[in-house]
Amino acid sequence: MLTKSDLSQIRKVVREEVENEAQSIKDELGSDINMSRMRIQSDINELKDRIKNLEIRVSKMHAELKKEIKAVSYFLDKDIVKTIKRVRRVEEHLGLSSAQ
Repeated sequence: MLTKSDLSQIRKVVREEVENEAQSIKDELGSDINMSRMRIQSDINELKDRIKNLEIRVSKMHAELKKEIKAVSYFLDKDIVKTIKRVRRVEEHLGLSSAQ
């Protein structure tokens, strides 16, 4: 039969082993968490770079589209003004009054 002293010593040994194992698992989990955090941070930085590149491309496209829209609207405005002048001359030649 085990005495109280024997049980106390067994309890002490078991407690030490459990604490050692718990510390080992804690350290291992801590290093896994740090590795995962570093990998995630790296992925985030890569995504930031890709987003910056996309923003630059979109800005360039936007500027190009603005230029094209300006050119087209200028051309159309110029064409409309020519057409208005022609219509006025035709109306004057035919003796029609313009409805303005």
